[in-house]
Amino acid sequence: MPFPPDYSLARLDADKIIKPFDCGDVDLNDFLHNDSVNSSNELLTVTYLLESNDETIAFFSLLNDKIRQEDVEDMTAWNRFRKKIFPNAKRFLNYPAMKIGRLGVTCNAQNKKIGKEILDYLKILFVTNNRTGCRFITVDAYKKSIQFYSKNGFLFLTSKDESSDTRLMFFDLKSIQSIQNI
Repeated sequence: MPFPPDYSLARLDADKIIKPFDCGDVDLNDFLHNDSVNSSNELLTVTYLLESNDETIAFFSLLNDKIRQEDVEDMTAWNRFRKKIFPNAKRFLNYPAMKIGRLGVTCNAQNKKIGKEILDYLKILFVTNNRTGCRFITVDAYKKSIQFYSKNGFLFLTSKDESSDTRLMFFDLKSIQSIQNI
C-alpha cells in the first residue's frame, strides 16, 4: 500500500464514525459529513477514508461511469478518440469507466502527495483487481483541481466544457497495464 504505515484505509459504512476532517472546501466537507453514508446506503457511491489515529486524512468516493459519444463535441471528435485509444478494436457506443465522485485531503496534509498516492492506488487497483471491466478513470474536475489531475496523467475528453465549472477528464488504465505486467 502506498500510504504511510501510520494511516489506515477503511471503507465507510453506516456504523463508521468519521474522524475530524476539513479540506477547506465546503462542498467536499459537506458531502463527507452529511451525504456520504446515505449515498453508500443507496448504492450510488462507495466512500473510503484514509485515517490516522486522530483524524480523517483524506477520503474518496467512487461510482460507475462510462465515456459516451455524447460527452464529446461531435462524431468527428468521437471517432478521433476511439481510433487513438482503440486502433484495432470493435467500435462500441460507450466505454466502461470508474468515476472519482469526490476526493478531498485535509488541510493539514495538503501538498504532501496524499492525493497523488490515492490516484496511484486507484490506478493500480483497477488494473490488477479489475472485477467488472473498466478501461478508464473519469473525474469532473473543478477548475482549481485541473492542474492536479493533469499532473497525474488525466486528459480532457472534450473542449465543449471549457467554460463550465468542471471539466470532464479521463485516465486510460491501459497506459499503465504494460508497466504492471513487467
